[in-house]
Amino acid sequence: MGNIPSTHMAINFKAATNVLTSAPSMTLATVADAFGRNMQTIARARMEGENSRRPPAEWQPVVAALAREHAVALRKYANELERLAKALDRR
Repeated sequence: MGNIPSTHMAINFKAATNVLTSAPSMTLATVADAFGRNMQTIARARMEGENSRRPPAEWQPVVAALAREHAVALRKYANELERLAKALDRR
């Protein structure tokens, strides 16, 4: 996939959350909920400059877990769509 960084490249919080929120139905609010923070705090952690905040401690495992959970949900959605498409083809 074009916008997913190489596994050999260091990734920062902003890049990781950019990839995560580029997935359908994954929002910054969902990311904030996973950290128990409000969306504004997470948005500021993604910023650079004087108004930025540090990313949550140990953010990598949380982002990875969100990605895995979202992948499972998207697979279920895709499977359901395939099942419906086959049912429609039989008509």
